[in-house]
Amino acid sequence: MKNPNEWEGCFTAVVTPFKENGDLDKEAFCANIELLIQEGLDGAIVSGCTGEHWALTDDEKKELFNLCVEQAKGRIAVLGGTGQITAKDTIKLCHYAKDAGMDGVMILPPPIAFPKDREVQVFFETISDAVDIPILLYNNPRRQGVDMSPDLVSKLADISNVVAVKESSKDFARVSGLIHRVGNKIKVFGGHSSVQGLPIIVMGAVGWVGSLDTQLIGKDAMDMYKLAKAGKIEEAREIQYLCLAAEEGLDGTRAGTFPASLKYAMNLRKRPGGYPRKPILPPTEEQKKHTQSVLKQLNLI
Repeated sequence: MKNPNEWEGCFTAVVTPFKENGDLDKEAFCANIELLIQEGLDGAIVSGCTGEHWALTDDEKKELFNLCVEQAKGRIAVLGGTGQITAKDTIKLCHYAKDAGMDGVMILPPPIAFPKDREVQVFFETISDAVDIPILLYNNPRRQGVDMSPDLVSKLADISNVVAVKESSKDFARVSGLIHRVGNKIKVFGGHSSVQGLPIIVMGAVGWVGSLDTQLIGKDAMDMYKLAKAGKIEEAREIQYLCLAAEEGLDGTRAGTFPASLKYAMNLRKRPGGYPRKPILPPTEEQKKHTQSVLKQLNLI
């Protein structure tokens, strides 16, 4: 297992490839993990937002946790997305992740219930007391409707098993401010590395948790982290521009609902993206043509 002190670099929230009939495509899932490892990935997170966690049963999540651990064979850090509405259900998934041999878990604050700061703090304290496994906090208010402020994250950083946070904000000031606030207590990963991977490394983030850049662009996205850490800013900047252009080109309704848009783009590049699972639908023919045009313009196909 990877000690949390080793968590740094280029992580990704992996897609969950489904077959056209909606079944899990376990072969494609393992193939994607292996491809990413070969390209230089440092950590994989299973059953995150990009992995369509909302569409997976607990048994499927458990199976994916096991598959990822078996495929990674200790070569990278592997974490399971275990966030649920209640602490009880989250704890159950955390036990699944630990039993599978995962290095840690990534947990969102409870969605739908819209808990306040005190309730979020008790939620994480309850989980930490129940399962001895490293926790990566995940702040993504756009999807969850709950925003963990830097003040709250600073309090959560004092919980024994909380070792890191993923801040999925495109607001550079927010991310850099969080690094300054809690970077001496826990590790800070940025989200949206397609937009700001390079600058957050310069500001002191230990890495990022990407999705589109790592799984669509591949090795170059992983190299961007290494170049940034080595101070080769101009070379890293060129890759950042490519990632940014891909993000902008595939964003919104023009390319389809995320992560269906990412999966289709991956498939075009002969990378194992698979199909989405309903309620998310595959891109329309018009959306497919748009994605094909974007990737051709970027010389990705």
